[in-house]
Amino acid sequence: MSNADKLTDQVIKCADMDMSQIEIADFLRVTPATVGRITSKLNITLKRKRREYGPNNAIYKTAGKSELNPAVGTENSDEASVAAEAARARRAAREAKVRDQRSAEARLKASLEGVIDKHERYEITYGHCLLEFEKLQHKLGNRDPLPSMQVRKSTMHPSAVELAERRRQHGIEQGEHLFRMLRYDQRITASEGAGMLGDSIARTSSYLNNMADAGKLYRVRDFVKVPGYTKPQWRWVFSKQPIKPLSNKFEEDDT
Repeated sequence: MSNADKLTDQVIKCADMDMSQIEIADFLRVTPATVGRITSKLNITLKRKRREYGPNNAIYKTAGKSELNPAVGTENSDEASVAAEAARARRAAREAKVRDQRSAEARLKASLEGVIDKHERYEITYGHCLLEFEKLQHKLGNRDPLPSMQVRKSTMHPSAVELAERRRQHGIEQGEHLFRMLRYDQRITASEGAGMLGDSIARTSSYLNNMADAGKLYRVRDFVKVPGYTKPQWRWVFSKQPIKPLSNKFEEDDT
């Protein structure tokens, strides 16, 4: 029996003794991730998720005295071969059961469970076969990935979702208000727009950039005078009409 097979068999036995993932990892001197990978592969659900007992508990002592302990093995080679063969058979049977549970036939059987109407059973079966066919085509590289069939539910609290939606609507309204205030030939920066709206520069910059991305405003990088600065600064400038930089700073830098 290979080391991997021995480890898998030992994890199964530890799980049967109601040991947690951490306890199994500590006892077998492997990482919890290794235990998790083996239990996931064999569809083993550990009854306890966290450690509840110390190393001196009866669970550890029982495991230490059992065949899990590599120091307490059988001395008869024939008995060892029989035990290894039995362990492989148990492991193979468990893996086969997991494969059957995860197979397409098992999923169809679960979908049809409790459905009596003949036409409804036909529709479920037809949809299942069609989906499996499309999955196979994707696997073979004959089509793009299938779109997700399940809409992920938001993990945000309903009040947070409502607040976020209100903020989004407020941003749209503020942007439209600022757009109406602008003359066609007017050029403004985010700080100037913030002064017109009585809003923060950061939020006003977001309103302006959103309108530029939507094609409602033109945007250009220019070297302009900014209140509070003695020298001109690089800023985004927005306008309803197509615009170009007024500064020749780029030409000066090139020379």
